[in-house]
This record gives sequence, C-alpha cells and structure tokens, in this order.
Amino acid sequence: MRIRTKRVVATFAGLVMLGVLAHTAVSQEKKPAAPGAPDAAEMEAMMKAATPGEQHKMLARMAGTFDAEIIMKHAADAPEMKAKGKEVSEMILGGRYLKADFSGEMMGMPFTGTGLHGYDNVKKKWISTWADSMSTGIMVSEGTADAGGKVISYKGEYACPIENGKMKNFRQVVKLIDDDHHEFEMYMPGPDGKEMRGLYIKYTRAK
Repeated sequence: MRIRTKRVVATFAGLVMLGVLAHTAVSQEKKPAAPGAPDAAEMEAMMKAATPGEQHKMLARMAGTFDAEIIMKHAADAPEMKAKGKEVSEMILGGRYLKADFSGEMMGMPFTGTGLHGYDNVKKKWISTWADSMSTGIMVSEGTADAGGKVISYKGEYACPIENGKMKNFRQVVKLIDDDHHEFEMYMPGPDGKEMRGLYIKYTRAK
C-alpha cells in the first residue's frame, strides 16, 4: 500500500513539474525581445543569409594546393609570356569563403597575390576580390554561374595605372573542370580598345 502511495505521489509530482516547465516555455515564447534586438523574422532572415549552400560547396572544390601554368599577353598580336606558380587555397569562416594565396612570377618578377571568393546569398551573386604585390588597389567583381554550375563569369572595373587611373572594364571566367583541375581567364581592353584575353591560368592539384 505504501509503495502504491509513493508511486501516486511521484506521478503527481512529475505532472506538476511538467506543468511548470510548459508554463515557463509558453511564458518565454510570449516574452518580448530585448530592446533593439531583432525579432524572430529578422533573425530567420539573417540566419538564412549566413548559411553556406551549394554555391559554397562549389568553391570548396577549389580548396587545396595547385600548380599553375600561366599565359599572359599585353596585346592581341603580342607574343605569349609563360610562367609558373602555385596557389594554396582554403575555405575560411565556417565554409563561407575561399581564400586563395598565389605565388609565382609575372613578367619575370616575383609575384604574390591573395583572393577572397564567395557567394552572396542576399544578392544572389558570386563575389571576388583580388590584391597583389604589383598594385596598391583591390579588384572587386561580381558574377553569375551557368546552369550546370561549372562556369562562373565575373565583371568589374579597375583603375588603369598606364592611363593615369582611367577606369576600364574587365571580366573573368572560372571553369571548374573537375576536383583536380580548374581554369581562370581574364579579359580586358587591349591597346586598341578591343577586348582581349590578357591572362590564362591552368590549375592542376599538386600531388
């Protein structure tokens, strides 16, 4: 009899505790947010904007150490200049951006550069920035990908150092061949003002 009574008391106590917890949860749901804090809808929008998606997985395919074969031209009828380099890339900030550190030669001189590449969930645009040891500016471009998700095309503008800072358009194309190979092309106006491919880089994952 005592055992049964204890069980009844324990069951009753458990039900009371569940009721208290449920009341507390409801009270917290109804509790207004702190002054200046985002509400639930705003928090949801910010979390959605900050969450890496399929586009960021695409960027991750280019993470690692890659050998680079470089071809440059300064005019459509000029001879090709070839060089070699290395790029070490990694996904940073929780898989949101691809940081690429490049080292090699350009025009017979030592050259280093750093790129930061991402996908803006809000703008629905690919974003790319570039800074290197042969300039003091940062190139910024935005782009879109093809339906297959293997070609990303960027557009931007830069201040031409040869023409006293005159702004000129450029475009870049990144082609994801497979997990071990990708290509980079940069098009810009040549001396005659017509667009030309000034830079081509073939990347092969180092073994």
